[in-house]
Amino acid sequence: MEFKTRIRTLIFRELFVPLLAIFAIVIIGFVGLMFIEKLSPLQSLYMLVITLATIGYGDVVPVTDAGKIFTICLVLAGFTVGLYAVGKISAFFVEGELSKLLKQRKMNKVLDSMKDHYIVCGYGKTGKRVLEDLLNKGLDVVIIENNAERSEKLKEIYGKNFIHLDADATNDDVLLQAGIERARILISVLSSDAENLFVTLSAKDLNKKIKVITRVSEATSGEKFRKAGADFIVSPIEIATDRIISIATTSADFFSFVEFAGAREELKDYKFGMVEIHEGSDLINKTYREANIPQRTNLVVIGFYSSQSELQVNPKADNIIQLDDKLLVFGNEDQIETLKKISKHKS
Repeated sequence: MEFKTRIRTLIFRELFVPLLAIFAIVIIGFVGLMFIEKLSPLQSLYMLVITLATIGYGDVVPVTDAGKIFTICLVLAGFTVGLYAVGKISAFFVEGELSKLLKQRKMNKVLDSMKDHYIVCGYGKTGKRVLEDLLNKGLDVVIIENNAERSEKLKEIYGKNFIHLDADATNDDVLLQAGIERARILISVLSSDAENLFVTLSAKDLNKKIKVITRVSEATSGEKFRKAGADFIVSPIEIATDRIISIATTSADFFSFVEFAGAREELKDYKFGMVEIHEGSDLINKTYREANIPQRTNLVVIGFYSSQSELQVNPKADNIIQLDDKLLVFGNEDQIETLKKISKHKS
């Protein structure tokens, strides 16, 4: 109903002037020919039609000088108004607001059908890399970016492979339009901590279950984001610092292994994954020795997050796996998927 109302309003606003101009030419020409040339209504209409159609005269022609002058003005006015009206109407249907409105309606239909998709807020250097990786995995993505230059790049590079909202991600209505109530993960990589914090708060308010991954520029802002409900906080400064210290204090470190794995052709299908332990899993309250994850999945358990602590690297065999723990593992896609199934229910 709203769409039909907007269409009617748009048609009235865009086409009223050209249609009114055409109507005015017809009425003036019809009445003018009747009075100046003393024609009957039918003859006047007939002469008006063949004049505006530029067909030429045959049995009915202007007789008086005033009629000839009036007809010249009528032809010029009709030709000018006709060109204006045709251009205006063509632009309205082909490249005007109607086209944009129809595209918007089509995009909204696609958005309404999306579920368990990813929402990316911001298309800077980080957002670009995130978007590329998500699209390469064949995932449904909605990206929100209102910077004119970046929005144009999105159109040029990716075309129709995803949904792009040219809007402000800190606006709740925009997040709702992006389908946040049905989305799986929101990734906020806007230019400032304030914007990312606002998006985090809004996202958690609109969808309690959504997982929020956000970037933090200031290391001291981490606690604020945790209080706002961010599930994962990425601080480029902390990552860089940890890597520098690791390289400086060890000869063979975790990051060196990551680079080695990425460089080896036989390991190109392997990656790191994060698997959360859900209620009903037979892993809960078992030690890592009892869980036998490497034997059951062929995965390497690198570490784990618990609700009470940050990342614990290289868990001990006697450590107990608890509900909501997040295991950091290394392996291929199939192996990670196997562990995800085990983490959700008893095998």
